Amino acid sequence: MIEQWIVLPLAQTAITVNLNGVALLLILMAIGGYAGYQQGMRNVLTVALWTIIAYVTCVQGGTFVVDVINRLWVNAPRFVAFLIGNDPTLVPPLDPLITPGFQVPLFFRAMAFIALILLGKYFDNKAAWKGPPKERLARPLGLFVGALIALLWTNATVVFWREFITGGGTFEGPIATFLNVLPDVSLLLPSLIAIFFMILGLLILFNFPKVWKP
Repeated sequence: MIEQWIVLPLAQTAITVNLNGVALLLILMAIGGYAGYQQGMRNVLTVALWTIIAYVTCVQGGTFVVDVINRLWVNAPRFVAFLIGNDPTLVPPLDPLITPGFQVPLFFRAMAFIALILLGKYFDNKAAWKGPPKERLARPLGLFVGALIALLWTNATVVFWREFITGGGTFEGPIATFLNVLPDVSLLLPSLIAIFFMILGLLILFNFPKVWKP
């Protein structure tokens, strides 16, 4: 009986590992969290901020920038009336500058997302708050921020991929299989982003004199 237990595993020529989309997402977050833990929050903060900007403007809904431009344009006369001391409610609003519901094409949004991430990498080299993770919570918070960055990058890729497929695009292979199984967690990300800014606000509030020290 003992010989059978030894021989059978050795006779196997292949090992099949089944991973679902959630498990793959957790693995990617774990990799990002490990990188953030090693660097500390100071050294991943700039990339996190630019990643959030890129995600909100280029991924989440795809109409964020258009809505902001229209809102500023429509309310501009009322704002001017307020500045010169007139009653803003008596000033009629302008028509939207851009057609409501207009969405920037997927290609340009994806390119803009990548460009904003690269800008974050560029400004990260000159960030005043960068330094060794010497604070007590630097590494644990770095783990959270690193995992959040990985989650935002992954979900942005998933959103772009699904829009590409919905629009009639075709692509096959291991990469397509990998992207197809990853879940879309867009509904969870606003809460996680809010938690990130709450943590950042508390850190600035209680450690403002130390924020700019290397």
